Amino acid sequence: MNDVIHFYKTYDLTAVRRFYGDVLGLTLYKDQGKCLIYDLDGHGKIGFCTHHPAHHANSTCIAFVYERKIEVERMYERLKTEVSSITQPKLNDEFKLYHFFAEDPDGHTLEFQVFLN
Repeated sequence: MNDVIHFYKTYDLTAVRRFYGDVLGLTLYKDQGKCLIYDLDGHGKIGFCTHHPAHHANSTCIAFVYERKIEVERMYERLKTEVSSITQPKLNDEFKLYHFFAEDPDGHTLEFQVFLN
């Protein structure tokens, strides 16, 4: 695993950009149009999205970021018989990643992904 990103819902990416970029001084890691991901000085990443992958609007999504597609596929094989809610791995052209979602025992959304660019 290369990194972990915690995603949160936002209704205003402009306000997020101003606060996290300008006020807090965090470095923008990726601008995906509907999501802004900031680097936490090498200690992980935090993302804000106008759409939210979690099933519940106020919950978080924890994304486990891998370096290679095969690592995502291996994790899918490992989890597919262990969790009750899981999606098939797929390419996501909009966000330029390969990923799948699963839920932990408490219903938190987990995303396993690799960035393609």
